[in-house]
Amino acid sequence: MGKVIICSGRLAEKPYIVPSTDVALYSIEEICHYVSTNIYRIELSFFSVGLIAFIKEELKLAQAANKLRSLIVGDYWLNDVCTALFCSCDLYGKEEILKIIELLNSIESMPGWERRAYIGYKLLEEGKFLLALNYFRGTLKEESLSEKDYGALHKAMGVCLIHISSFKEAADCFYKAFMHSRERKALILSLLSLKLGNLGKEFKEAVENMPKDDTVVAEVEEIWRTAEKKALGSEKVKSLESIFEKLRSERVTEGYKEVDRKLEEFKAEYREGVWNGLIS
Repeated sequence: MGKVIICSGRLAEKPYIVPSTDVALYSIEEICHYVSTNIYRIELSFFSVGLIAFIKEELKLAQAANKLRSLIVGDYWLNDVCTALFCSCDLYGKEEILKIIELLNSIESMPGWERRAYIGYKLLEEGKFLLALNYFRGTLKEESLSEKDYGALHKAMGVCLIHISSFKEAADCFYKAFMHSRERKALILSLLSLKLGNLGKEFKEAVENMPKDDTVVAEVEEIWRTAEKKALGSEKVKSLESIFEKLRSERVTEGYKEVDRKLEEFKAEYREGVWNGLIS
């Protein structure tokens, strides 16, 4: 789970693996923690036959498993099922449970498109860029969105695409965000995406076709120079000296492996430097 959870109950020898993930849960406390931290995208389907059987057979919590099963079979609301789960151990107090359930209720009351967008933003915060992108694309299929919403969603998609190195597509998304919102920052991000992708021809065409505003191009160039200076003045650049020493001493294979690794680090650092302070 990546965090320390004090478990007072039984630990399973074989964990429950959350479907479509590599998350392994060994206790009722870890199940509760997973549900609470992913409450924005938990659905009744999470409480599957497999999970109920795991709670009953592996964790030896027959009473809790039977309670959950009865609620699911009885077609109760998700908040009832989650409340029963949280009350099956001492991980959360009453006030904490009420706060989680309140958040769940507010999410469930959202319109379908707004809930999908909310899940997308939460996944984006967690660095799950491909999953977030899918939620944003699904949300864009709605026909009732405002220009502001279309702009925000395209901007969020652009951020996802940057992090998976789809720079041209990211630039297109940021430009669409600009066309919907007329937000100057979106136009700047579109041009920066092309520079990040080393798409010189596309950058020149974008500048020629964009609304005439020399200050935008000047700001893009200044941001780029600042990010480049930051990256090239970092400790990572200095560490290249040891790599070249390996190359000079004929440890070629080892040296080139480190060169490749450092290049990936540089790309990440350039990216971080360019976007720092721009994405809100």
